[in-house]
Amino acid sequence: MKSCRRKSLYLCFLLLFPPFFLAGIPANASDQTVTISVTAEMLKEVISDALPIPLETSGSYMKGDIVIDSMSDLRINENSIFLVGVVLGENLTMHTRIAGRDISMSLGSLRIPVTCELLPRFDKAKKVLYVTPYFSKTEKKKNVDIADALFTLLSTLGDKEYPVELDSLQPLMVRVGTRNIPVKLEPIDIQLQKGLLVVKLRPKA
Repeated sequence: MKSCRRKSLYLCFLLLFPPFFLAGIPANASDQTVTISVTAEMLKEVISDALPIPLETSGSYMKGDIVIDSMSDLRINENSIFLVGVVLGENLTMHTRIAGRDISMSLGSLRIPVTCELLPRFDKAKKVLYVTPYFSKTEKKKNVDIADALFTLLSTLGDKEYPVELDSLQPLMVRVGTRNIPVKLEPIDIQLQKGLLVVKLRPKA
C-alpha cells in the first residue's frame, strides 16, 4: 500500500507535466528528446494548486490530521528546491509510554511555519526520481512544546529518499491528419538549474 507522503510527492511532481504537453510531436519522433523547463513560479503555482497535502502519521507517536496547508515561497537552486510554507495539525494526540503504561495526551490544533529543502536524484537506469526532504522551523510560535513535538515528527519524515513514480505519465495524444496517435513519454533525465526544473523525455509511439 502506498503511503500518503509518497502519494503527495508523486502528485506534486506528476502535476508538473500535463500543462506542457500541448505542442504536437511527430509520430516518428522516437529518437528525439523533448525538453521541458519549469520555472520556480510555475512549480510554485502547480504545488499550491495541489494543497493541502496530507502527511502520514501512522507508526509515529503523534496522531491527527497533519497537512501542508500553504506555501509562501519556492526557490530552485542548482542542487535543491526550497519551500517555505505552513504545516497545519488538527485533532493532535501524542502517545507515549510512562512507567509501563500507555499514555495519550490531547494537544489540540497547531500551525507551524516550516522550510523544506528537497534534494532530487534521478536514477537514469531505473527511470525513477528520488526526493529527499529536510524540514526546518522558520520561527517560534506559541505552544512551543507542541510545535517542537510536531516538528520532531516532520523531521522523522526527512533524511530519507522517497521514490516519485514517473512511469505512470499518461500518453500524449498527437493528431496526425485524421488520426489520433498515442505517444508515451519516457523520462530520461531530470536536472535542476538556477531557477529552473529541467525535464528531458523521449517520446515513444
